[in-house]
Amino acid sequence: MKPTLLVNHLLEPGNRISGISNYLFSLLKAMIREDRFHIVLLTCWQREQLPAEIRNSTIVVEEHPFIASQPLNILRQNVLLHGRVRRYRADLVFNSNPVGGVLTTAPKIFVAHDLYFDVSPASYKWHHRLWWNLFFPLAGRSSAAVLCVSANTQRDVQRFHPSFAGKTRVVLEAPCLEVSTTAFRAPDRYGLFVANVSPNKGAHTLVEAMTLLAREGCPLPVHHVGSDDQGRFPAYAAKIEGGGVFPESLGYVSAPRLSELYASARYLAFPSHYEGFGLPVLEAQCHGLPVIASDIPVLREVAGEGALYFPVGDANALAHCMKTLHDDDALFADLSRKARVNASRFSWQKAASETGELIASCIKPRAA
Repeated sequence: MKPTLLVNHLLEPGNRISGISNYLFSLLKAMIREDRFHIVLLTCWQREQLPAEIRNSTIVVEEHPFIASQPLNILRQNVLLHGRVRRYRADLVFNSNPVGGVLTTAPKIFVAHDLYFDVSPASYKWHHRLWWNLFFPLAGRSSAAVLCVSANTQRDVQRFHPSFAGKTRVVLEAPCLEVSTTAFRAPDRYGLFVANVSPNKGAHTLVEAMTLLAREGCPLPVHHVGSDDQGRFPAYAAKIEGGGVFPESLGYVSAPRLSELYASARYLAFPSHYEGFGLPVLEAQCHGLPVIASDIPVLREVAGEGALYFPVGDANALAHCMKTLHDDDALFADLSRKARVNASRFSWQKAASETGELIASCIKPRAA
């Protein structure tokens, strides 16, 4: 008899894609293909809005209204999970968010995507840090395992939360974006910046680099995909004497349109000073798009040889990389080839297999 896996996806808004939802749906699709577990998904999404491979499968989907207040949401999770573990006789609860439900009788696995609030607490509001400081240590202590999406995230957990460091296991993510073969065409001479503009993304470094290039008579356009709802790009530009240059915002775009942008751009600029994984790096590399990345351990881990690296926060070095990739066709071709080779190291089927092994190892002691 296959074990029953209860998947907790209640902290993410319904019918609206987020990084965690993207991760979970990609993992679930691969796990459904493996057919190793009976899966029950608790979610705020409507089944008909889920990806086709999930909604058309035989997994059980329980739909629940989204609660925007994080503490109330977590309280609801714990009440629901306690009853659903009994109802479905769940062998394990898989929490896609690291501050999910903790009060269940079944073993639990939590996914640690990043440790932004521990690494850079001053960048976030006090009440967001409060919920993290309350719930993440509790989740870690109550878990059978903490799944880390990168070795860098594992090191951060071990550094900031040594009490449950021994429970950490690394299962690498993979690209979530489908690569359309029809999207490929001759690269244009623009750069891409794909991210919601938050304090860790290094957006100010990109603005400074673009401004330096413009003042040297070599303005290089950059398109921004994602949200800048706090207006950080124009705010950073306004702080530069005489006014700065910042990317053209395209907002959110469809997956096919994003694939087209990756396929036709000259480079992805990724100047983050902290990441849990850096998924746009792999998305870009799947399209053969070279990456210009901050030289931090997690981006070395993910981007491999398919990137140019520059010191964190060094706008002059970033500008030099941008101009070099803009001008040098031979370098572009070499990095494009290396990017595709590097991206081939990552797959959701591999992630599903490794996650399945981790789940089985957590269930066995209970069954015994």
